[in-house]
Formats: sequence, C-alpha cells, structure tokens
Amino acid sequence: MVGRLFAIAVGVVCGLALAQFPEFAQQYSQRLGGRLDELRGFVQRFDADAARAGLTRAEGLAEFVRPGSAFLRDRGADAAVMIRRFEAFDAAKTALDTAAPFERLAVFLRTYDREVGQATYADFRPAVPVTAEGAVHAGAGFLGGVLAASLIFGLGRGRRRSRSGGAPA
Repeated sequence: MVGRLFAIAVGVVCGLALAQFPEFAQQYSQRLGGRLDELRGFVQRFDADAARAGLTRAEGLAEFVRPGSAFLRDRGADAAVMIRRFEAFDAAKTALDTAAPFERLAVFLRTYDREVGQATYADFRPAVPVTAEGAVHAGAGFLGGVLAASLIFGLGRGRRRSRSGGAPA
C-alpha cells in the first residue's frame, strides 16, 4: 500500500514537471527568437559590407585572417562565431516552430542551446497545461514516474526478501 502511494506521488510530481515542457519550450523559443533577431542585424550588416567590397560572406571573413593585425584577426574570429551562432539559432528556431506538438520535445533536445536554456530557466514561471500537448506530457511524466518509483520500490522489496531468506512478512 505504501509503495503504491509512493509511486503515485512520484508520478504526480513527474507529471507536473513534464507538463511544464510546452510552456518552457515556448518561452525558450521566444528567447531564441530575440537572440536570432539581434544576430540577424549583425549578419545583415556584415554581408552588406562584404558585398560593397565585392566579397561573399566567406571571403569577407577570410579578409580578417590575412597577416598583419592581431586585432583584425580577433575581430574576424568573433564575427565567424556570431555568424555560426546566427545560423544555428535560425535552424533551431525554424525546427521548433515547424515541429508538430508532440515532436517538439525531441527537436528541443536535439537543438538545445545551453546559454539560451539557462537564461530561459532563470525567468521561467510554471504554468498549468491546458493544451493537448501539455496533457500528454503530464500523462507521460506521471506514467514514467510511477514506473520508475515502482521499479525502485520493487527492487528494494526484492532485496529484503533475499536477506531474510524467505517470503516477505
């Protein structure tokens, strides 16, 4: 009886936790979009400057590594990092925005950016799930929690049986 109650309690906690995913993913996507907008301006200005000089983006970046100034070399490395981040954020945002509701968790895990995730978590406020996606995540979390707690509780009972040498009391 206590084991079942424990498993249900763990299931409820896990269900509530996993039910928060859709809201967290939505807030993560908004924050990702803000970062993407900021980087888009940088990349557009860089591309425009390169085009005015008759260069592609790659040729513009290559200009920074020519022998001469360590400052220009460092600025070029920073520009390359920002362009790669822009491209990664753009791909992640597109993938999140176009994923079906029940694919979103897999896409989120595949495209997760730690810095954006930590910033999202710092401002995150739990919300009650009122969508089908939230309900499914809550149900999956509940079932996963019950299963995990049952396995853990069951393993503990099995050890007690083998130590006492007989059937449980």
